[in-house]
Amino acid sequence: FGFAHAILNCLFPVQSFRDENLGAAFARATNDWIAKQWLDKDARLRASAVLPIQSPQRSVEEIERLAQDKRFVQVLMLAMGETPLGKSRYWPIYAAAETHGFTLGIHAGSSYHQAITGSGWPSYFIEDYAAQAAGFHTQLGSLICEGVFVKYPKLRVVLIESGISWLPPYLWRLAKSWRGVRHEVPWLDRSPEEFVRDHVRLTLHPFDAPPDAAHIGRIMDQLQSDQMLLFATDFPHWQFDGDDLLPAGIPAALRGKILIDNALATYPRLGRSQ
Repeated sequence: FGFAHAILNCLFPVQSFRDENLGAAFARATNDWIAKQWLDKDARLRASAVLPIQSPQRSVEEIERLAQDKRFVQVLMLAMGETPLGKSRYWPIYAAAETHGFTLGIHAGSSYHQAITGSGWPSYFIEDYAAQAAGFHTQLGSLICEGVFVKYPKLRVVLIESGISWLPPYLWRLAKSWRGVRHEVPWLDRSPEEFVRDHVRLTLHPFDAPPDAAHIGRIMDQLQSDQMLLFATDFPHWQFDGDDLLPAGIPAALRGKILIDNALATYPRLGRSQ
């Protein structure tokens, strides 16, 4: 594709270990491997730090350890786990990420400690893959309603491989509920849509909407922001969308934003030297 930088996201399942010490050891080893085998060999590469989030304390220690290596620009979590990511047990991770300028990436995936759907375990990969969007619903609602973006106003979140077509109707429903029972969450001083537009970004690949300019245009209008979408390849996953730079139907006026401007605004560590 000829880009100046690419951000590597390693999905080694350190979050699946029940033993917190083992998870922390594998996270450290994985991040060291990323640096040695990838970042040291190509100056264009940047990376997400793998965290053992079953131990927030160990996760903070790993963030502190990697903070001086500016090639790590993001900390990585999964869309499905045992506890919604807005819960206060994870707040030390967000505090450390905000302090050091790390973006929070939430990638499709699960620790698989519990069923990935609200109805139990499915039988097939296609069910698992389709259910990932529901995991992103939960995490986004949790981050908003628990007040993470109020507590950490500089934190940026990227939903990776989440798709985008689900977001407008989900936000409409979340905002409708918020207007009716917002006394439950008095710390939210504005609507959920505003928090999302200020703090949340989504990757475009793999794309989940029809390649129709009119349909995609409606989604863009519903998002009411030209800053929320980021280019991604999803390489080397077998189901990635291929060699097209952007999905068909993306307005030409948005190309520069999606390919360059939005990423630079989302990742404050991206432009820093090693």
